[in-house]
Amino acid sequence: MLGFSSTPTVDFLPDDETRAWVATGLREHASRLGEPARRPRVITRTTIDKPRDLDDLFELMCGVQAEVGQADVEFSLVEFSQEDSPDKHGYTPLGDPAGQLMHTFAKRSELVVVVSPVIFRVAELTLGSVARELGRIAVHLAGGHQVKDQSDLEGDTELAAITLGLGVWVANGAYVYENACCGGGCGLDLGSLRAGLSLPEACFGLALDSQRKGLSRRVVAKHLDPTQRAALKRSWGHVKRQPALLAASEVAALGA
Repeated sequence: MLGFSSTPTVDFLPDDETRAWVATGLREHASRLGEPARRPRVITRTTIDKPRDLDDLFELMCGVQAEVGQADVEFSLVEFSQEDSPDKHGYTPLGDPAGQLMHTFAKRSELVVVVSPVIFRVAELTLGSVARELGRIAVHLAGGHQVKDQSDLEGDTELAAITLGLGVWVANGAYVYENACCGGGCGLDLGSLRAGLSLPEACFGLALDSQRKGLSRRVVAKHLDPTQRAALKRSWGHVKRQPALLAASEVAALGA
């Protein structure tokens, strides 16, 4: 007897509650983070697209800072050391550093970004982490998170990064985290790492933020890999049919 099977259809659209949470977070960040969070742009290229060491990473981050309104924000970039971690010097993590290869710590007005050197093995993780930490710094400078559930802090941080124009890096990084696969050969235990947003959440946020700012799907999608492009397309169509989502975001963009 012949049998036929079909591959299950994957629906990349987050559920109603999650979409509402993402939309609210983007709206709040667009209002609180100022002009850099309202500027229509997608940051995808820097002077160093594939940093290979701390010096490269520092130059990359400083260059992006200038694009997202943080040109005057100073930070130190150090390699992670279990024996000499920042908390032993009075620094407090901004958010939850568990399962991350890069994280920002603060002590009064001082910021230090701690990096595990293995992060350079996968470019998507490097750029995704840069996006998240610059989003984290922006939220910190704006007075901190407003989410009630502490488990939402890392996701809220990545929503901030999306509003700053770093959503492509967030989405491409989310794919690597979600699949726990770097394509082979990186030697990382990706199953022990985590992102703040899932791939569908990141792409829904990117779709909503991009349409709010008047960007075309083609401009955004060309910087994404195939799976992320499919997820963006699914969310893009949904957002386009929900004028209330765009209207609410436009109010926030005007600072109302």
